[in-house]
Parts: sequence; C-alpha cells; structure tokens
Amino acid sequence: MAINIQFFGAAGEVTGSCHLVKFGSQRILLDCGLIQGGRKDEARNREPFPFDPKSIDAVVLSHAHIDHSGRLPLLVKAGFSGSIYTHRACRDLCRIMLKDAGFLSEKDAEWENRKRARKWLDPVEPLFTVEDARVVMSHFKGLVYAKKQRILPGVSLRLSDAGHILGSSIVELWLAEGEETRKLVFS
Repeated sequence: MAINIQFFGAAGEVTGSCHLVKFGSQRILLDCGLIQGGRKDEARNREPFPFDPKSIDAVVLSHAHIDHSGRLPLLVKAGFSGSIYTHRACRDLCRIMLKDAGFLSEKDAEWENRKRARKWLDPVEPLFTVEDARVVMSHFKGLVYAKKQRILPGVSLRLSDAGHILGSSIVELWLAEGEETRKLVFS
C-alpha cells in the first residue's frame, strides 16, 4: 500500500499548514492555512495552489486558527467541491474567524487601493471576501470527538481533543486497501 504525503506549508516555517495525503485514488488535504508574516510571506497566499484543488476529495481541519484554516475560501474559489471535516466547535469558530478574515481582507484591499489610486496604479482584489467565507461554510461537516467514521471509500477518521483551542483535534486517519490498513495521526 503506497501512501504519499506532501508538505505545502508549515514545513520549515510555522504558518500556512497544508499537507496533502495521496492514497490510491484518494486525495485528502490536512489543513489549508494562511501564510503569515511580512508582506513577501503573505503575498504567497495569492499564488496558485501547488496542486489541483478540483482533485482534492476531502479536507480534514485540525483547528480554526487562520494559519490552519485561512486558505479554505481560496480552495473553494479554485474549484474544491468536497467536504471539510472538523469538530463541530471548530466549524462554529471558523464561521466567525473566516468571516472576520474576509472582512479584514476587504478593508486591507480598500486601504491599499486608496494608496494605489494616488499613484495611478491598478487596484488589487481582496484575498477573499466575507461572501467567500460564507460560501466555504457549506462544505463543513461538524463531527464529534471519539467517533470513528468513514469519510471516503477506504478512509475512516476519528477526532480526539487536542486541548489547543476550542474544537482543536488530533486527527486519526485509517487508510484501507484490501486486507491492509494503515493509520496516520496528525496533530
């Protein structure tokens, strides 16, 4: 059984948690967070994803902090159509935090565009909007702790309380193919 894990953030840096698990034909994204830091770091959030968002079958979100959840609206705008699995308290926090991040992104773009207009520069778009944050919430599936459940063919998930913030989870994934099962733990 071949399992491939690719690290697209929070590897060699702290923010931008985003990890792709490939197993058979399944593609599962663990977190999809904003890259934070200086302007050059944050500009990386506008770059295309290093994978095709349409090819992702599911997202599993460990917790609501923006460096773990903040690019989810961008993922949906880029074509992701699957479910986002997380604890129900994390889902509820994301509803507030992503909306707030969208609002701040809109205000940042307004401020930047006032400065750009004085220099006759083209306006910039917000990274994502309050509406983008609203749309992504329809993909969320709020789960409870300690219940193992099938999320995709050959893939089961159980969340356990990580104690980090409300709704944060230790993620256990069981990947099964034929008679063989492997367990992956992410925290």
